Amino acid sequence: MNILFINRMMGTAWGGGENYDFNLAMGLHQMGHKVIFLTGRKPDAPAQTSIGGLEMISFETPYLRRYMYELAGKVALVPGMIAELDMHLFLRKVKQRLRSLIPDRSIDLIQILSIPQLAECVAGLGMPVAMRFPGPPAWFHDNRLRRFHAKARTAIFSHGDTVHYFRRRLGIGIEEVPPGVLPQTYSPMPLELRRKHRARMGLGEDDLVLVTVGRLIEGKGHEFLLGAMRPLVERNRRIKLLLVGDGALRAQFERRIEQLRLKDHVILTGQLPKEGVAECLGLSDVFCLFSDYENYSNAALEAMSCGLPVLASRVGGFPLQVEDGANGYLVNPGDQVGLLDYVARLSGSPDLRLSLSAGARRFASGFSWLATAERVNALYERTVVH
Repeated sequence: MNILFINRMMGTAWGGGENYDFNLAMGLHQMGHKVIFLTGRKPDAPAQTSIGGLEMISFETPYLRRYMYELAGKVALVPGMIAELDMHLFLRKVKQRLRSLIPDRSIDLIQILSIPQLAECVAGLGMPVAMRFPGPPAWFHDNRLRRFHAKARTAIFSHGDTVHYFRRRLGIGIEEVPPGVLPQTYSPMPLELRRKHRARMGLGEDDLVLVTVGRLIEGKGHEFLLGAMRPLVERNRRIKLLLVGDGALRAQFERRIEQLRLKDHVILTGQLPKEGVAECLGLSDVFCLFSDYENYSNAALEAMSCGLPVLASRVGGFPLQVEDGANGYLVNPGDQVGLLDYVARLSGSPDLRLSLSAGARRFASGFSWLATAERVNALYERTVVH
């Protein structure tokens, strides 16, 4: 089967949605399918023709979302307007490309990441379309999604909290396909290698190292975590934090770290390849993610595969992943006292960390990208022949 993946951000700024699509595509490729990515790229960026050995077709389109991230939480309405304009410009270019791309590449099915207006348009051409959502869709797409779901040769799939959202809000049952994990990349680090990497980063063997992975944007909970680091350090000078990722708020966080006198306790790594992320996870003790919302965190899943207990917000899909006392703990939004208490417990009890680590690995062992690809392949087959 020749499958076209349309993903707005694949050529500009990776997040969880791009990570899922890439690993799914690689799994489908291993099964014998041909997968092509169609994506936008920043006007000043060179054209990328392949990714992981898969064909990539990119076109220039203004990347306005960085302004959306910078303004999020500061002004009303404007970030949403920017996002809509960004999508409008992308859609216009996509529709132009599809006219020749579908016949030229003999496309059998198109998978679209979270763009209902494009999915409805392509379905109107009679093409089989599978649409995946990495999180709940915007409320103003409700009627469009109902129309799309009613069409022949269409499918919607997601995982985590979004599956429940579709049932609750739209009365639509969609396919649940969880993400996978790469155990050959994300696995516990041998002790000697762990010591070596810690020493290279200026971390001591006895330090309690917290790590978080994600774009440095509003909503990821970095402000909450940085705010908690000051009292954590006052209690225990051996606590360190790795902030893995980059984004619009990096300069703001650098200033915040300076203000809180945390330069000796917080390391900003910047954007890293997956091997670098796995290294940071492997040398750490506890994974933290206090997002305002996460549908189902692949970053948390990868951390658990490395044997890290997880501290996360009690929101969205986190309760589907984290069980208190089994593989980590959930913290109520904004509850700094609760966070300090859990870190104190973990800091004071190596046995507790070992127990939670074993629980985290057991949970993550139930996920693989090949299993994800097999479930999506079955969905494709039903969609094409429907």
